[in-house]
Amino acid sequence: ADISRFGYADDVSFARHLVQDVGLAVVPGSSFFPTAEEGAALVRFAFPKRLSTLARAVEKLHQI
Repeated sequence: ADISRFGYADDVSFARHLVQDVGLAVVPGSSFFPTAEEGAALVRFAFPKRLSTLARAVEKLHQI
């Protein structure tokens, strides 16, 4: 997901916000690139196996 529209400086600060304030865990995009700058506007979501867990995550994302 491209985070630039949410106004966070980088992927790590956005990921921290999602964990601390929303209750969703994501992986900063910079973790997947040779240089941090390449993934600084991205986060990676993992989709759980249970649909109920995914539905709760969608509800939380709609609140931000």
